[in-house]
Amino acid sequence: MKCLRVCPVTAAVLAAFSVPSFAAAPDDSPTSTIVVTATRQATRIAETLADVTVIGREEIARAGVAELTEFLGRQPGLQFYSNGGPGKTAGLIVRGASASQSLVLVDGMRIGSATSGGASLEHLSLDDIERIEIVRGPASALYGADAIGGVIQIFTRRATEPFAVDAFAGVGTYGTQEYAAGVSSKNGAFSGGLRVTHQQTNGYSAINDPVKQPYSYDPDDDGYRRNSFAANFGWKIADGHALELTALQNNGRSWYDGGIGFDSHTDVKVASYGASLRDRFAENWVSTLRLGRSVDDSRDYAMWNPTGMTFRTEQDQASWQNDVRIGPGSLMLGAEWLQQQAKAEGSFDQSRTINALFAGWSAHYGAQRVQLNVRRDDNSQFGAHTTGTAAWGWQFAEAWRVRVGGGTSFRAPTFNDLYYPGYSNPNLKAEQGRSVETAVVWESGEAKASLTAYRNRVSDQIALDETWTPQNIAHAELDGVTAEAGNTFGAFVVDGSLDWLHARNPDTDTQLARRAEWQGAFNARYVQDAWRAGVEVRYVGDRYDDAANLHKLDAYSLVNLVASWKLMPQTQLEVRLDNLFDEQYETVRGYGTAGRSIFAGLRFSTR
Repeated sequence: MKCLRVCPVTAAVLAAFSVPSFAAAPDDSPTSTIVVTATRQATRIAETLADVTVIGREEIARAGVAELTEFLGRQPGLQFYSNGGPGKTAGLIVRGASASQSLVLVDGMRIGSATSGGASLEHLSLDDIERIEIVRGPASALYGADAIGGVIQIFTRRATEPFAVDAFAGVGTYGTQEYAAGVSSKNGAFSGGLRVTHQQTNGYSAINDPVKQPYSYDPDDDGYRRNSFAANFGWKIADGHALELTALQNNGRSWYDGGIGFDSHTDVKVASYGASLRDRFAENWVSTLRLGRSVDDSRDYAMWNPTGMTFRTEQDQASWQNDVRIGPGSLMLGAEWLQQQAKAEGSFDQSRTINALFAGWSAHYGAQRVQLNVRRDDNSQFGAHTTGTAAWGWQFAEAWRVRVGGGTSFRAPTFNDLYYPGYSNPNLKAEQGRSVETAVVWESGEAKASLTAYRNRVSDQIALDETWTPQNIAHAELDGVTAEAGNTFGAFVVDGSLDWLHARNPDTDTQLARRAEWQGAFNARYVQDAWRAGVEVRYVGDRYDDAANLHKLDAYSLVNLVASWKLMPQTQLEVRLDNLFDEQYETVRGYGTAGRSIFAGLRFSTR
């Protein structure tokens, strides 16, 4: 019966964007976009059998100084929360799965904290990012642990021309400043680039309500500053053989409220370093070897520990993947090795190793497509886990296709869950997920509409009890429907989405914390020659801040305006006005959010 609440709205959205044409999409249409994350192989987005969103550089630039977590939280099927503004602890919820139940990759390398469980997306600079691929749904059969809700892969910027330079400078409300500069070159067998960015803001009080957060409240402004650099180098050794080196490092300091009388703050470092060697040994065989290390390092200075306490995660990774074209499809065979080292100063120093083997088959059979994946991970702490996915798609008309799929997933407890003194449980079991989904997609030219329904059951889900001790709860139910549509009408580009999410603990009949049942978005842009202007509308429904559903977070709506003006062929003025109506809202109980704010910048680029 719940579907009846969604379907009329969905039908209206689909109808609003429909056009009476079933012509095939042109080669430069969105359907020809290539994605990697959904299959670990380059695939046209129209041929993938997963729920995928691709965000390009132009859309990323329009985000202004938004935190990466907030920016991603605007996408269909995703929600976010933040403990008080830029640089503060934040989380991203994918299809109702917790922040630690979705995997984040940077240029193919896993990043994140093995102590807290989530990736520190709030410390990554949007200016360093060329492209983001979001895969919603279980992907452990492709990437191993943590991919219960989905996978987010970030691709840093690369050289595309013989020589290019770009720079950006912007200022805004709350004393916000951002500066960035980059240089890149692609010439002959070599390519490379270097980028540096700086961001700072005075911020606002992280906690805005002394009644809701009495022990931590401090009325001062809690600012943030961050410096980052990104570098890459590529060498085409010979035809079919290429080497690439990448580095991304972000260093920042974030002030927060830890009680009156001490200027609480955290120094952070989030970094990813990688090397990849790609070899075409035969016309139908490509081998890719990757090596990398990621670091998530923070030192926290608080009233109870004024000299600081360090939490550090190091992840060393290696993978070898072989893609072989056979008849109508592609066979994938590979192996991975991952070592996680986690240290909480004065509390624990632990490590674990995961060895994995994986295989996959993707193929076209006329108008039908299949994808099969299987993977076995041997965790030195939690033993072996085998996961799999199976999906089928059918292009039953020129503009229509349908897909059905399902898969299993798992996540091992974090080191904090297992070992942190006074707030841990060494008897925790790994979480296990089982999911199915189905979708129908209509595409014609630049018009697109889709409806996706999913059902995910997570057993032994880890949650904090009333004493803040992690426990395995029996089950979590994650059911949802996502409707999306978009079209271009001359100079106007419009798109929208509507999400319904049923995320509950069936044993207590309570809603999982910080998950809104309803969420919607609408975006409209006017694009003509040197001018671009747009409006973004976002609605997030009621949520609860706690597992017992005692503290309700009210629904809110935000309206943002964005505009740009090309002053000269290589110079552009950009202006963004967020929270136009100065909505007062919370994503975490008692923690502040930004009011009406404006940010303006000047961008120069020879690209």
